[in-house]
Amino acid sequence: MVLACAVLITVAGVAVGPHGREALFAVDRERIDVDLDLSPGAQRTEVYDSVGNEIGILRYDIDRQLVKISEVPDEVLATLLAVEDNKFWTHNGVDIRAISRAMIQNLTSGAITQGGSTITQQIVKLRVVGNESSFSRKIREAVLAARLEEEFSKEEILEFYLNEIYFGNGAYGLQAAAETYFGKNANQLDVGDAAFLAGLIRSPGIYDGFGDVEIVGKRRSMSLQSALDAEIISIEERDRFEQRGLPDRNRSPQRTDEALRKDYFLDEVTEALLAHPALGETYQERFAQVYNGGLRVWTTFDPSLQRHMEAAVNGVLPEGTGDFEIAVASVDPSTGAVRAFIGGPEFADFQFNLVTQGKRQPGSSFKTYVLAAAIEKGGLFPFDTISGLGPCTFPNPPNVDYEVSNFNENDGVVGTLQYAVLKSSNCGFVRLGLRTGLDNVVEVANRLLGRDSEDSFRPYLSISLGAQEVTPLEQAVAYAAIANGGLRMEPFFISKIENSSGSVLYQHVPRGRRAIKATTAAWVSEVLANNVTAGTGRRAGLESGQPSAGKTGTAQDFSDAWYVGFTPHLSTAVWMGHPEEKVSMTDIQGRDGTGGWIPARVWGAYMTSALEQEEIIPFPKAPPPQRNSQLLYLADETCSVDIDLGLERGPMKFDLPCAMAQVDLEAGTFLPHPEANCKMTELSKTGVYRNEYLNCGLVPSRNPVTTTTEPINEDPNGA
Repeated sequence: MVLACAVLITVAGVAVGPHGREALFAVDRERIDVDLDLSPGAQRTEVYDSVGNEIGILRYDIDRQLVKISEVPDEVLATLLAVEDNKFWTHNGVDIRAISRAMIQNLTSGAITQGGSTITQQIVKLRVVGNESSFSRKIREAVLAARLEEEFSKEEILEFYLNEIYFGNGAYGLQAAAETYFGKNANQLDVGDAAFLAGLIRSPGIYDGFGDVEIVGKRRSMSLQSALDAEIISIEERDRFEQRGLPDRNRSPQRTDEALRKDYFLDEVTEALLAHPALGETYQERFAQVYNGGLRVWTTFDPSLQRHMEAAVNGVLPEGTGDFEIAVASVDPSTGAVRAFIGGPEFADFQFNLVTQGKRQPGSSFKTYVLAAAIEKGGLFPFDTISGLGPCTFPNPPNVDYEVSNFNENDGVVGTLQYAVLKSSNCGFVRLGLRTGLDNVVEVANRLLGRDSEDSFRPYLSISLGAQEVTPLEQAVAYAAIANGGLRMEPFFISKIENSSGSVLYQHVPRGRRAIKATTAAWVSEVLANNVTAGTGRRAGLESGQPSAGKTGTAQDFSDAWYVGFTPHLSTAVWMGHPEEKVSMTDIQGRDGTGGWIPARVWGAYMTSALEQEEIIPFPKAPPPQRNSQLLYLADETCSVDIDLGLERGPMKFDLPCAMAQVDLEAGTFLPHPEANCKMTELSKTGVYRNEYLNCGLVPSRNPVTTTTEPINEDPNGA
């Protein structure tokens, strides 16, 4: 019957149209050759957090989410069919009466003025034959519609149609239309909603901008009348729907739900998707998948941690941060999952992620890596001693000497490496870096922070004081490696990707590599845990009693302030500074902006609430040491000892080779070794000054005139 009808239409077309013979050929050829594909069109990608809440939608110019026909209310389907194709369930792709009526009208007018197309024909028009106004196109459309009905069920055809059709304002398919115009899901639509949407199908652009109320209102009225005629609704229901206001704005959750707005985390996820090899070999392939492929993406984002994080910042800084910003990043040490972060001010205003892009000087928080290198590569221990006396000067050829002062110009003391961490001794850590070997410091820091040869740190003297820049995420991941027994887990944002049909394209498997030995990690953890209880990190202590470990950092002139720390559950880095340039923070709540002031308090407040329901877990115990403490010093370095010459003369400094010095830990000073010789310059009876070496213990009995720093193996009789 369909073919007979097509032939009749074709004959009529031969009489009135110049392309009739071509149409006859198309009937024969396309009936066999044309590929009819009902695969879905471009679809938006949906992004979910770690507990399954939707946090973002990624799309380019098409907003489409597939809906199953079983999810659409029966009366909504009936209304759409009453308006668009009331013989859908009974025809074979072509409505003979509708086509005949349209053909007569078109022949009379000499042009295509009526359609009479079924839903099946509309699909063919969308997918194969296009919009050309000709009898040839209509014939091809009818023939292919008949074939489509042979190859697919009515349910498949209708479901495809509901997901393919354009409803205006960027909404493709019934689900996107329900969201755009009513702010609801397709399964929540009623007949009134369906009548409105049915009125848009033939001219979807008519209501773009929500302006042409009169025409859209008339179309809805016509659709409601069709529903009444089909006995879907009563007269009373029709009148009630007529009184309902028309949609006046875009109500899509993408516009109204703040949780779905583009933010720093969603932006990082997007960038990760666009670089993901599972989505294609080229950027163009990946772009098409991300924005048009209908992916479902599960991320590592933890919304509860994000709320705790934001609350902590607001609690510590209720008056706001002024010209400065805070960036915070939290990582799961055992997997590398990036759980939450604050990337900067409002994303719409800034769009520069301080957590992943903001490279800043870490200050003393970098000393953790120097300590790890000293233990890992130098065979040293936290109970070994080193001079933290300052100011201190180090040769730096071919440049000028490197001059260092301790924080607040403090004189410093001689003490253990643990004590150097507690006091964040600058002179002590520059000496420790040199004693360990700067190349070793670079190697360990690169491993912990995930740097390769292209962005490697440089073995400069200033590396031990954090002069080379890092990001908050790098810091959180590096400290997480220490919390994880020295195993650095690669950070990630995406846990799973599914395509539009539900097939898994990617499932994340945590990947790690050993950055430092477990014993090194245990020693460093112990030192940093002590820093929280007795050092610069005291304000970061957790109220629950959960042990934590961390280190403060303050860059020169208070331009960057850090606190980076961890528990076995979570590693978090907090940075504060100006988002665009180096600006001194000299009055933050009445104090200089050090890492131990604002960042440590933010860290403590956040981690206290974040871990409130977590079990208290202690850190692994460091292994018992295999030797006693030793004094660490550099080649050719001298150590100054004070020798009391009595009430009248007082103390006098003598510079000894450090090998001939001992440490008084209580006083934080050097003492001469029992066998050390002190060099004295005396005036002889003949009036000549001469040098004499005397056991340092005997010096108080003599009356030295002056002291020098010359080596003790020099000829004592020299002039």
